[in-house]
Amino acid sequence: MAPHTNAFDRRHFLVLASALVAGHRPLNARSSSRAPSPASDAAPRLVALELLTEAPLREVEEFYAKGLGLAVVAKSERRLTIAAGSTQLTFVATPAGSGRPFYHFAFNIPENRIVEALTWQKARSALLPIPERLRDPEYPPEVVDYRHWNAHSIFFLDPGGNVVEYIARHDLKNVASGVFSARDILYASEIAFIVEDVPAAATRLKELVGVGQYRGGDANFTALGDEEGLLLVMKRGRILNFQPQSDEKAARVFATGVRVRGVAPATYPIPGFPYTLTVEP
Repeated sequence: MAPHTNAFDRRHFLVLASALVAGHRPLNARSSSRAPSPASDAAPRLVALELLTEAPLREVEEFYAKGLGLAVVAKSERRLTIAAGSTQLTFVATPAGSGRPFYHFAFNIPENRIVEALTWQKARSALLPIPERLRDPEYPPEVVDYRHWNAHSIFFLDPGGNVVEYIARHDLKNVASGVFSARDILYASEIAFIVEDVPAAATRLKELVGVGQYRGGDANFTALGDEEGLLLVMKRGRILNFQPQSDEKAARVFATGVRVRGVAPATYPIPGFPYTLTVEP
């Protein structure tokens, strides 16, 4: 999930909307009855992401491979591909002065590991501060409570300035045990498409990928898919770092390549935007 802009953001909308949903499962009952088991190995919806970066690729590699322990799949002078669990994440070097491309993407982790993930990531990078209104009193203050999505998240920045998220989705049966490590980064489960007309873009993506709308959504933000993979359609300018007083992380349009599992294999451009969507079985 990604932060909001205005008085409320996708996150803010979801948190408030949850108060209106009758019969929501209590926080302390989310996973207490489950016995530890291996994390889910279900095929992710997001197969591969290709993103631009002005950060030196050696710094990106240092962060993801040496820092987080993710495997390097391939690298060259201008490209670096990392295995983020079952998703391949490729960074493409772009010249300085290209607008400092940055994105929002999320990785699913086992649904019971958000506190362990927080401790692990804090040893590797700073976490984004979270406004008190988005916190869960039963969790550390760096954790976002997505009650309406039955999930908890933490956020941090990588060397390219990307807003990276670990999200524990409690509706998934992927409880894990043991020491948290890179193996608990299961796959990418969110990528944001920044557009001007959210409803129109969402309608087109539904048709291309063969997915429905996820919980909530409005003219500024819509999520398409399910817990194992979401295409986030966001209005240009939404704030992505929970700091509405600053536009440093206001969502902007940058070239994005996404390979996604869907029903009609083909490669589609998104008219008017530098986005390429490849659908495969």
